[in-house]
Amino acid sequence: MIYNQRQLKIFKDVRKRTWLAQNRLREPYRKQFQNVLRNFFNTFAKKIKTAYSDRSLIQLDIELRKQSDQLKRIFRVQYMTVASAFKSYALGKFFVKDFDSEFNDRLEEFIDTNTGYWVTEIDDTTRKRLAKVIDRSYNDGLSTEATGTALRNTLIGMGVYRANLIARTETHRVASFANEAVAESMKINGTIKEWVAIQDERTRFTHAIASGQKTALESRFVVGGELLKFPGDPRGSAGNTINCRCAVIYTTPDFL
Repeated sequence: MIYNQRQLKIFKDVRKRTWLAQNRLREPYRKQFQNVLRNFFNTFAKKIKTAYSDRSLIQLDIELRKQSDQLKRIFRVQYMTVASAFKSYALGKFFVKDFDSEFNDRLEEFIDTNTGYWVTEIDDTTRKRLAKVIDRSYNDGLSTEATGTALRNTLIGMGVYRANLIARTETHRVASFANEAVAESMKINGTIKEWVAIQDERTRFTHAIASGQKTALESRFVVGGELLKFPGDPRGSAGNTINCRCAVIYTTPDFL
């Protein structure tokens, strides 16, 4: 299909408005998630310091195990909240009624997969980092109290980085998932989706190139040599999904 200049301008404006609208909707949830995670990691760091300073290795292990359980609950709340908001946003775009059952089933699978990944990743890296700090402190002849302080400071620093990265990545990921799930559930033959990247200095080169790429709803985009259903697709590598800010426009045959 060949578009005239007016139609091309409309499409360009739609891309920009779509990206800005989704970014504005995501941002409050990202900030909230970031604050929740920072508070959690700070509290966890203090508990680890106390446990180590008290020479309670059993309590140290208990706190590490509790961290995983608490993180699962935090992630679930965030995923459910953002998915609900973007589900409503997407439903409004398609002008259709709700369809809770199918969406909720897909959301549960999404939550299990992504929560499992992050909880395992955080637990593994935390244990490895703690072991390194303890070994270094022992070699440096630090007291138990000083080692506990070093553990706390290390975890607080890790927490700031983790909170920023996780909040940005996962808020975007679940928002993109919700948009895709709604579009697929419509089952409208001929629906086309288009990858949209904001063109600034923070955008990955491969994502900037992918911007404007169109494909059938059931197909995948080719981004950075990987096949992605949507921006932040969990099937993609960390290098292709972490801190992604891209969006997708869904166009039905009626609009075309």
